[in-house]
Amino acid sequence: MPAMEVDSERLSSLFKSDLKTLRSVAENEGIPRRSSVELLRANIIHKQILDSMDLSWEGIQSKSNAELGDILRVFGVKASGSYKERRQRLWLHLTQDVNRTSVDSLSLMTREELIEYCRKLELPTSGSRMTLSGRVSGVLTSQEKAWGRIKRSLRRNGLTSPLKLDTMRVMTPITKDHSAVREASRALSEDVADMLRSFSNESHSDDAETMILLSSNPRRFIRMVQTTGIIRGVVWTRESTRFLISLMELRGYPVSDKASLENIHSAARLISDDWSFSEMNPIDSPPLSSLKAKYDEVGIERLRDLITSIKSGLV
Repeated sequence: MPAMEVDSERLSSLFKSDLKTLRSVAENEGIPRRSSVELLRANIIHKQILDSMDLSWEGIQSKSNAELGDILRVFGVKASGSYKERRQRLWLHLTQDVNRTSVDSLSLMTREELIEYCRKLELPTSGSRMTLSGRVSGVLTSQEKAWGRIKRSLRRNGLTSPLKLDTMRVMTPITKDHSAVREASRALSEDVADMLRSFSNESHSDDAETMILLSSNPRRFIRMVQTTGIIRGVVWTRESTRFLISLMELRGYPVSDKASLENIHSAARLISDDWSFSEMNPIDSPPLSSLKAKYDEVGIERLRDLITSIKSGLV
């Protein structure tokens, strides 16, 4: 049987969708709309991404350990753990509302309901109500924060790097050219600001000041990364970072410490990785003719000299 194909572009969009959008998608797909945002998202991912896969309780039991790991990754939740833990987590994520399923909620369940819960979680079904409740409680405690909510980074940014799956094939987007420098979303700007702010604590005094300045207005840094991408290309390399460092120095944001240089490279990679999956508009590199419409000849020459000086400094 050929490996199942996963549409990573569509999956990334579903990760970032809010409740209103998900309800609209659910209505079109014939999926009940009245559920929590994450349970709704999980049902839509099953329908649109893993449509041919049997994810009933019996279907989950038939999956291999490797398959379960990949399925959990597609749903955007924790994928590590034992074979049994993965089965339990997937069943919980697909069928239970994390906001209503807690250790405290077990006190409201009847013995029959607890027996059914134990059966689904592959636990012994004999014993008193208290014994049954204790078994389910143990699973919910061990699985806390591992299901019911996709990872925060996926909610904010979607997929920022290719999915690594062993038993499925990730589809390469062919309907849209992502090989372009793109505008930054608000979520990306916030992530960059947080990263630069954290770097200021690791840098010596001069570099720390630069990091703080950039974190206070992360779009300054993002624009410099975008400029570098337009000039050097969208694939980010160490040469791209050296170009960026020179550009930062020319614009009054110098860094010199080795750790700071590595941190700048990491922050730039965060931005450039987003270009591959972002839905934001691409930034086109304007031709010389369009620049002449905005700037006089002196301005054009100064721009050309600036780029030449940066490039020569990298040789």
